[in-house]
Formats: sequence, structure tokens, C-alpha cells
Amino acid sequence: MQENLQNDQVCIDTLKKENTELQRFLSVTRDLFCVFTYSGQIVAVNASWKETLGYSDSRLVGRNIFEIIAKEDLYATKFAISESVKVGEMEKFINRLISSDGEARYFEWRVKIFGNRIYAAGRDITDLMKTQEKLEFYHTRDSLTGMYQRSFLVTSPEAVLLPYKLPLSAIFVDLNGLKLINDSYGHDQGDELLRGISEQILSFKREGDFFVRYGGDEFVLLLPYTSQHEASLLAGELQRKDTFKISGRFPSEWISISLGVATKISMEDSIEELIAEADRLMYEDKLRNSRRHKNSIIEGIKSNPRLLKKWDLQHAENVANYAGTIAREMGLESSIQEMVKKAALVHDIGKITIPSAVLGKQSELSKKEVELIRRHPETGYQILRSVDAYAPVAMIVLSHHEWVNGNGYPEQLKKEEIPLPSRIIAVADAYDAMTSGRPNNIRRNKEEAIEELQKYSGTQFDPDVVAAFKRVMLMESCDDPTTENEQS
Repeated sequence: MQENLQNDQVCIDTLKKENTELQRFLSVTRDLFCVFTYSGQIVAVNASWKETLGYSDSRLVGRNIFEIIAKEDLYATKFAISESVKVGEMEKFINRLISSDGEARYFEWRVKIFGNRIYAAGRDITDLMKTQEKLEFYHTRDSLTGMYQRSFLVTSPEAVLLPYKLPLSAIFVDLNGLKLINDSYGHDQGDELLRGISEQILSFKREGDFFVRYGGDEFVLLLPYTSQHEASLLAGELQRKDTFKISGRFPSEWISISLGVATKISMEDSIEELIAEADRLMYEDKLRNSRRHKNSIIEGIKSNPRLLKKWDLQHAENVANYAGTIAREMGLESSIQEMVKKAALVHDIGKITIPSAVLGKQSELSKKEVELIRRHPETGYQILRSVDAYAPVAMIVLSHHEWVNGNGYPEQLKKEEIPLPSRIIAVADAYDAMTSGRPNNIRRNKEEAIEELQKYSGTQFDPDVVAAFKRVMLMESCDDPTTENEQS
């Protein structure tokens, strides 16, 4: 019996020692440690709860552990605990606890079951998880728009294909105008448009929706638990004009979207088939509205006083009148004369993308500013080729600053390589610029301007066009009695 008492004492001493060592460990470890009942009532916590989450033991003991677990993680946590009770332990699971100041922090837990108590030790892995989340975000998300990448549909189809998410609807969105803005204003403005449009589209996102940037100017909106009717209502909201009032240097009228809506109600239909059907319906919508959108490209400029000032319609009308007169004097067919006049009216439309400060600058232009202005024929070409009614004159506008000796821009064409209508507009444009006193030009009278045209005949200008224009102007002088009076 004495021996048994000695053995019992040894066990007691050992337990005291182990308990002391445990208490020392719990007092210095940075891990959270807690004991709670199967129902979640907290029995004991260590000091790290105060240091890490701001809770003292007096605030936690007696409280339910589930009250400070992030709502999104409650179901998974309860499931993990129930599994731990079955097997007596759980090596690792992760959830988020809400700190006293409302911050959600990630913890990795190890769980042991002793009697009717659950013993849990949690390691703070918030920094690690946030780094991982960032890596996952950049791996699955489009960096420009913040939407999922198209590859997400391939790598994570289960995210949108689970049976309980039916009916699943898809809205296929195609952005009209991005290429024109990229070509006319540059890709920085195109990116700005994409960011703005994406923000507008994402504002319609509900919990559980998946919005994907499917292509350069295409988006797919996947809507779980959404019928065809509900998806069509959302598509109608998306297509409202005020959805696309995006700030930028470009005219807002250049922007529109085409939409297609499809719905799957059976798991037999694949996600690829769903998106393909929405894509087909989007294309039908695009065909129905393409003519209206293209016409709005020019109308958008005409309705914008700021852009009209850059285009300078008075100068455009003057050039068109001079160019039409030259074409008639050269004996060109009436249809060609009309084409020349039409091209002349829009020959400077590309200038709408140039900052007003550069166009109106009175002092000498910098090299960069000169290059900016010299881009306007190409920009005009991109704008006009996007509009059915003006596409036939786009090439004429592109070449109206070419020189017959090959020193012009943008393609350094020579002689007959330059379309004749372009050579005609070049002369008419130069004459009106000289006689109307454009910025950086000394205003000249009629005789001085014609003399300047003759000076550059054969180098900058087509000699035949200059000669025809001179004949026209001389005839006008003879017919104008005020000119004779001035000379006398």
C-alpha cells in the first residue's frame, strides 16, 4: 500500500510538473490556445488572445466561440469540429476570427478532444494567407478590370457548374468602340475606357455571380440561380445609355454595347454551350444595331462644341469649296467631284484627338507636338473607316499631307502613288490655311498665297493641281469688279 501511495504521489508530481510546463508554454507561445465545450462555450484562453485579437480572458470565458468566427467560415468550422469529435483530433483546418476592432484574421488550428472538452491551438497565418490571396487574385483575375480571367472558366468550372446553382444564366457583353478609341486616342485611353466600363458592369454584380473578361472587349457575366427573364431584365439595365457615361477625351457617343442572354436549366448543358449561345445572340444584337452605332460616331463629334472647335467646320467648308472647284476645273467626273468635296469636309477630323493647347499654340511647336499633329491623317482614317458613309473617303484623308516628292506623311508616297483627290485637297487646304491666318501661319493675300503654292509646285504640290487652281483664281479675279478697282 505504501508503494501504491508513493506511485500515486509520483503521478501527481508528474502531472503538476506537466501542468506547470504547460502553463509556462501557454504564457509564452504566440499561438492562441483555448478550451471550449461541444456547444462552443469558452472555458479557458491564454494571454495571446489579448495580444493578437484584443480580447482579455474575462471578455471571452463564458462566451460562445462561434460569436467571434467570421460568418462565412461558420459552417466549415462547425463541420471541422464535429469531425474532430468523431476521431478525437484534427491536425489542421483554417478559419477567420474577428478581432475586437473588427479585423478578420486567419488562423490554422490543431484540435484535440479530451473528455467533453475541445482543446484548440491556433497559429496566426494572416500575412501568409493575404500573400496567397494576392497570388491567387493575380493568377485568376484580369489586372486591368479586376474581373476573372477567361482561364478561370477552364480551371475552375465547378465554381459555376454545381447543380444547386441552376438555373444558370449568361450575359455575353461586347463593347463597341474600343478599337476606334485605341486607334484614335491611344491605348491609354482605351484602358481608361475598359476600367470605367468594368466598374460600371461590376456595380451590377450580386453575391455569387462570376464576371469574366472573356476577350479584349468582351465580358461574360455568369449568374447562378437566375432565370432567363431575370437575366434579361439585368441586361436591359446594363444597356441603358447612362451606364456608359465614361469620362475621357473620347466622345461618349462612340461607346455602346451589344448583349446576348442565354440560360441553362440542366446539368446536361455545358458551360461552353451556354456561353456560345449567349455569344450568338450578342452577335445578332450587334448586327441589328451596328449601323446606328456607326452613324453616332460622326454625330457624336457634331454634337460636341469642344470637338467641333478642333475640327473647325468653317475651314473644312472652305477647303471643300476650293477642292470641288479644282476638281471641276480639271474635268473630273461629277461623282469624283462629290467625293473630293466629301473628303475635304472631313480631312481634319483626326484633329479632335489633339489637345486644344497644342492646336491653338501661337509659339513654335515642340518636336513632340509636331509629331502629335502629324498623326491626325491616320486618326482621321481610323475614324472614317469605321463609318459606312465615310469609309470610301478614308484613304483620301489618310494621304492629304503627302508630298509629290515623297517628303510628306504618313507614308511618304510620291507622285501618282498619292490619290488625285488627296493632291487636290492638299492644295485647297494649304491655300485656306495661308489666307485665313491659322495658328503659326502668317496671313497672306490671294496673290501671295498662289505664289507660295507655285513655289512648292513639283515638290509639295502636284503641278497640274496648282495650275488648275491658279486658273480658277485668275478667272475669279477677272469676274470680280472689286479686284479691278483695287488694282487701279
